Amino acid sequence: RSARREELRVDIAEADPALLVLDYTPADGPRLSNVEYVPPVQSLTLVPEDAIKGDGVDDSYLAEDFPMAGGRLTIALSRAQLVDMGEIFLNVLVISLLPTLAISAAVGLFFARHAKARIGAIGDTLQRFGHGDLSARVALNPADRDDLAEIGEALNHMAEAQQAAMAALKQATTDIAHDLKTPIQRVALTLDRLQSRTILSPDQAGYVAAAFDETDRIAKTFDALLRIAQIEGGALRDRFQPVDLSALAADFVDVFEASVEESGHKLRLSAKAGALVAGDRDLLGQVIANLIENGLRHVPAGGEIAVSVETTPDGVVLRVADNGPGIPADERKNVLRRLYRLESSRATEGNGLGLSMVAAIADLHGADLVLSDNAPGLVVTLKFPIVP
Repeated sequence: RSARREELRVDIAEADPALLVLDYTPADGPRLSNVEYVPPVQSLTLVPEDAIKGDGVDDSYLAEDFPMAGGRLTIALSRAQLVDMGEIFLNVLVISLLPTLAISAAVGLFFARHAKARIGAIGDTLQRFGHGDLSARVALNPADRDDLAEIGEALNHMAEAQQAAMAALKQATTDIAHDLKTPIQRVALTLDRLQSRTILSPDQAGYVAAAFDETDRIAKTFDALLRIAQIEGGALRDRFQPVDLSALAADFVDVFEASVEESGHKLRLSAKAGALVAGDRDLLGQVIANLIENGLRHVPAGGEIAVSVETTPDGVVLRVADNGPGIPADERKNVLRRLYRLESSRATEGNGLGLSMVAAIADLHGADLVLSDNAPGLVVTLKFPIVP
């Protein structure tokens, strides 16, 4: 026991209290310690700052009490190294974590913007497709192989199928019109010969005249269908030249003046010369004629049809307005389809191709076509781009 106490005395004398505190209290004999005071501890204990008294002590220690050599030995290890190590680990964590967070945020922002742009492109394509642009497609990047790419591919397949179906329908309509035009013309020629070369009773002559009128209507319908198909083909763009839309509108208002007076309508024009557009004069004249005829057909006697042409900073605007029954808002897209007629218009003359022709010509000329309410009546507005 005395040898063990001597070893403890030597160890205690050599121990640096800033790192290690040794305090031995024997059952008999003097206390051995490298500090003035150590508080009693029962087990592994965190000794707070200033609890251990002595020269050169540290702020805090981890202390534990052991029985040894007929007494109690308290060993207190400075926490300075642990605190320093903790600070080092914290600094390493912060230094490594901040760049990681910054890189993660940058990468996340990049992919978020990329996804947002792709979603926006899909939305724009759907909007264009919904407004009738069947050629609208989602631009796909072969490197993108995710859910958005699959949605874009599915949308493009749907658009291609829809465009093919519409093209087939238009082609079928054109083929039918082309194939039946000649037989109808032959029927009309036969009826004309019957009417002019045969002595008919009044009833027979009436029937022949009615049949002749119907075949003439059918022939005009087929002519209009073929004309629309030709316009939609785009080949007529080669005939484009500067056209003064104001002067053209004035010419057609003069042409319709007699018909307007006879039907009891009013037709007025508001236009200034020099409203130039790039287009085909005959087709643009067809637009004005169709819109005036549409008003004469549907506006009751005494009603008014107003034609106006104005030049704006964005282009030339042709507007034809009437105070007739108008077209319901939910039907305005439908009336631009071929052969579509409102229920209220089925008793009047026409074949449902007038506004379809206007729409086809407007599209050929790059003009925006809008049907709106005149409260009461209809306003048809065509906005042509500025002549370059």
